[in-house]
Amino acid sequence: MSPSLHLVARVSPDLRAGPPAGLYDYLIPEELRGQLRLGQRVVVPFGRRRVFAFVVELLDDSPIEQLRPLERIRDEEPLLLPHQISLAQWIAAHYLCPLPEVLRAMIPPALRTGKATSRRLGSPKATAKEPAAPAKSLARLDLTPEQEEVFAPIRDAISWSRADEFLLFGVTGSGKTEVYLAAIKAALALGKGAIVLVPEISLTPQTEKRFLVHFPGIVAVLHSGLTVAERGREWRRVRAGQAQVVVGSRSAVFAPMANPGVVIVDEEDSSSYKQYDAMPRYQAADVARHLGRILSVPVVLGSATPRLEAYQQALGAKGLRLLRMPHRFGGRPLPPVEVVDLREELAWGNRSPFSRRLTELVTETLSEGGQGILFLNRRGTSSVVLCRSCGEALGCPNCSVSLTLHFEGRLCTCHYCDHQVALPEQCPTCGSRLLRALGAGTERIEAEARELWPEARILRMDRDTVGHRDAHREIYEAFVRRDADLLIGTQMVAKGWDLPGVRLVGIVNADIALHFPDFRAAEKTFSLLTQVAGRAGRGDEPAQVILQTYSPDHSAIQLASAHDYEGFAAMELEVRRQLRFPPFTRLLVLTRSDPSDREAREQAEREALRLRGLLEGSGVEVLGPSPAFIPRLRSLYRWQLTIRATRLEAVRPHLPEGRGWAIDVDPA
Repeated sequence: MSPSLHLVARVSPDLRAGPPAGLYDYLIPEELRGQLRLGQRVVVPFGRRRVFAFVVELLDDSPIEQLRPLERIRDEEPLLLPHQISLAQWIAAHYLCPLPEVLRAMIPPALRTGKATSRRLGSPKATAKEPAAPAKSLARLDLTPEQEEVFAPIRDAISWSRADEFLLFGVTGSGKTEVYLAAIKAALALGKGAIVLVPEISLTPQTEKRFLVHFPGIVAVLHSGLTVAERGREWRRVRAGQAQVVVGSRSAVFAPMANPGVVIVDEEDSSSYKQYDAMPRYQAADVARHLGRILSVPVVLGSATPRLEAYQQALGAKGLRLLRMPHRFGGRPLPPVEVVDLREELAWGNRSPFSRRLTELVTETLSEGGQGILFLNRRGTSSVVLCRSCGEALGCPNCSVSLTLHFEGRLCTCHYCDHQVALPEQCPTCGSRLLRALGAGTERIEAEARELWPEARILRMDRDTVGHRDAHREIYEAFVRRDADLLIGTQMVAKGWDLPGVRLVGIVNADIALHFPDFRAAEKTFSLLTQVAGRAGRGDEPAQVILQTYSPDHSAIQLASAHDYEGFAAMELEVRRQLRFPPFTRLLVLTRSDPSDREAREQAEREALRLRGLLEGSGVEVLGPSPAFIPRLRSLYRWQLTIRATRLEAVRPHLPEGRGWAIDVDPA
């Protein structure tokens, strides 16, 4: 955007501490008129301080009289591109978040500290003609007829710069990544770039490696696992036009790419795309779709188990075009799934986390030189430590959750606030020494696996084993090299990984999330089970999946074992329709937090009464208040209201403001 001769700059101050400020108008000094551009960082007087601020609008006039002048331009090159400001404004409006918080999320901390300079940023214009040059070194890419069929409409949308939106529904192992690579190649051939989102940092090493083979020298990686300096460096490469392909997790949707030709969201159903614990509480897949509309570029959402919201839209042709890939690459079959009833195991006196059938197949797989995955979506040694005398569980003093026992150090840990205590010798409540650890986590699964198969080389992948730098990459590469026989993990190993040596997947307990008080519990369980089962059978050898459950007759278990997503979706969508849950309505959750439980409840009750009065007759339901799923978190008590409506526009003007309230639109 060319410099402006406007007289007023509307800016967003970038404050390092305290709540975010709003937007403020400043007079543009005569000597700076014609130099300011949207997204530039400037220095403005703010109270008695001088602070950095981002220019978000350029105006001819302001309703404010006697404006203070801005002092100077901090960076010659804008840190934010015009389309990013438009995207930030949409996010702020859609997710009811202050615009300064959105802008803060878009820029890495290294760039917000004041150390970025125009020299370091480089000039995107200087490299704008270069993106097609690396295309000569692309590895060969041959699509199957099925891949070519789904790629054709994506290629047309890229060629004509249309903001088409595609739901690429392909079974696990169908070769969706090859379609992504072809789409990126098509964008690069036009001198444009590509943004690719992946759900978990654990997927990034594999994805990065594959993309580097095809696009050497032009791939940037953006995710929270990088150091502050590394994130800043990669951001600068993208901003300067030196990296035309961005691969990253949720926040990579904010990559400062001037000219993307396609946006891809892999495993679009992943819950990790939803930011729920800090503002802005956005859903990255939905933000990616709006980014495509702003830039007039196609967006591809890919998954073997799409979100029901996306699938229902695609069935009704409401903004999404459905592309199906029903077969695995190379004609390989989906692995057979054998359901084991854990109730029968208990009846036989087997109290091990491994059923007799799973034990038999692991032994057989190891003896034949195959690899196996043991999946349990719970880390630690035991999920709860219970007193057998008084029945009390060891709980966190800051959060209303039980502590998880970890074998290493015999520490009891809260996975929400990181509070830790050593495992006590006696019950803090009654003094009894009859403390018992209940429930299994990945740490206990690893310990028992080492006892059963002492010769096996075992790796574990969960939040406790990937804390150090490059841990994801080291575990993935070791397993690919076949330096390990068994991989034990949580949902980190469930999606995206292409491991041809895996002949057996054992789902140790399929029921962990199935009975949660969450209307999405069945959907999340079905998706996770289908995805982890899909890690098996990607090579040339036969493979099998063992699914252990206490609920073998549950529809989610039955349909997951049959790899029947469309059957599950039809059934679950009808349930949602009858109960008026998304995608047939919208939800908004208001959470009141306070050091006093009574104050939090009373504030929530007053707010519910106020909203019901204001919204009476509008078709909007105000449900609650009720305690949050975790009623006390980090020493604050939490009460919630849930607002349900076909459209949320009538609600937005009446929502509470101020400290103590959190607003979550389309909660996960």
